[in-house]
Amino acid sequence: MTGAHVGRAESAGRPEGTGGAPSDGGTILILTLGYLMLAAMLAVVVTDVSVVYLARRSVASAADGAALAAVQRIDENAIYTAGEDYTALPLADIEDTVADYETRADPSGRTALAADLVDEATVRVEGSRVVKLPVVSFLGVGPITVRAGAQAQARVRLPTEP
Repeated sequence: MTGAHVGRAESAGRPEGTGGAPSDGGTILILTLGYLMLAAMLAVVVTDVSVVYLARRSVASAADGAALAAVQRIDENAIYTAGEDYTALPLADIEDTVADYETRADPSGRTALAADLVDEATVRVEGSRVVKLPVVSFLGVGPITVRAGAQAQARVRLPTEP
């Protein structure tokens, strides 16, 4: 009789009809929902971070290309009329060159490029783009601006003697 009494006391907290096995159905459901929410949040973060990263790479590429295009616009009048030897080539029309590159590189007009001369032979181009986050924008997270810059320089290398 003592053995029957102990068996009943152990199964007193378990639901009827389980045959003595503990019920984990509710715990597994909560754990599964938690993992699904974690996976959804990770997908949101990865999506938005990828959009920002790709936009930054695009702006950096456009700034780099525009700086290289601008540094190739050498002021030929200054070269041919000057009596001095140049170690750095004077540049001309860099704003027009960068504006032309901007329209060709990004016809949508989302990327804005601005150029200025650092010195006589060095061009600095700064680019920016406003990026709307695709997933978290419905939460009120506004658009962000990504920026990138590049510099290019026109230097004269004297030929080496054999």
